[in-house]
Amino acid sequence: MSEWICRYGAPEEVTVDRGAEFGKDLQEAVKRAGSIIRITLPYYPESEGMVERGHKQLKGALVKMCGENGSKWKEQLPIVALADRISTKRTTGYSPFELQFLEQYVLPIDIETNTYLAIEWNKISTREELLEARTIQIAEREETRLAAA
Repeated sequence: MSEWICRYGAPEEVTVDRGAEFGKDLQEAVKRAGSIIRITLPYYPESEGMVERGHKQLKGALVKMCGENGSKWKEQLPIVALADRISTKRTTGYSPFELQFLEQYVLPIDIETNTYLAIEWNKISTREELLEARTIQIAEREETRLAAA
């Protein structure tokens, strides 16, 4: 909990279910941070609506990638969680990553294929420079497409 607080600050409120991972130690750490802890009813996932819906989507993605048996879920979960964090949410129009860091996540493929995310935005100060950068990207993309054909 202290690592989390050092990175993101103390939350006003923490909502947990009665799972073993949310035991006495975590609850005491939350209280020491000055946060309010809210414990939901057991076997009532609706009380944590958004979280449970999000978990359902993550599980669905894991099933699609690894199958139902879950043998590779542990190794795929960080990748699926990253994909979720960098994907734009319909409700906000932003990804969780963007809301947290105020910029879009840049994947290695964005740099390799020189997508708009790879543009050095801090060096672009005029519309002309922007149009030049985008034109170069389009031309390079077309060259790549033709070379692959």
